Amino acid sequence: MFKNHPSGLAPLFFIEMWERLSFYVIGGILLLYALDTERGGLGMQSITANDIVGTYLAFVYATPFLGGLIADRVLGFRRSVLIGGICMASGLFSLGTPGPTFFVLGLCLVCVGNGFFKPNISAMVGNLYEKGDPRRDAGFNIFYVGINIGSFLAFVGAAWVREHFGWFWTFRMAGFGLLIGVGLLLLF
Repeated sequence: MFKNHPSGLAPLFFIEMWERLSFYVIGGILLLYALDTERGGLGMQSITANDIVGTYLAFVYATPFLGGLIADRVLGFRRSVLIGGICMASGLFSLGTPGPTFFVLGLCLVCVGNGFFKPNISAMVGNLYEKGDPRRDAGFNIFYVGINIGSFLAFVGAAWVREHFGWFWTFRMAGFGLLIGVGLLLLF
């Protein structure tokens, strides 16, 4: 699949795969965890839980604008992805710790991390190719396969981990996956 593409595509594929796994784990279970009253969830009222999840999603989609600006002007793409990955992993481990304070802290860290990570890893893929390189579109298609694999693994893995080990280990599983992605970034 990576044949005839720059060598950086494969590591970025797997880094993004692990990040998307973590993103979709949160997306799949956050509201359920906030509402749950029987298995260790937060037991929030429906309106409060929906407000929190909606606010979280708004920030997840708004912060990449700022993260991209900061990367362009100050940090660079690679450093921004690293900072974003570490922030998101920290947020996931915070979500994997009981208590409302850790819940709020975890969501804030995930939003900030996403802002640094998401726009900049895509820019890194684009920068692998020279302007006008006909392989660029195929490279992005390959990259998006990693996104789809990560999302599939998230939904399968989150349900299984949640049933066998509980909410907190589901968040922690996503955190460990993100650490694998950060490790790949540092390695390559």
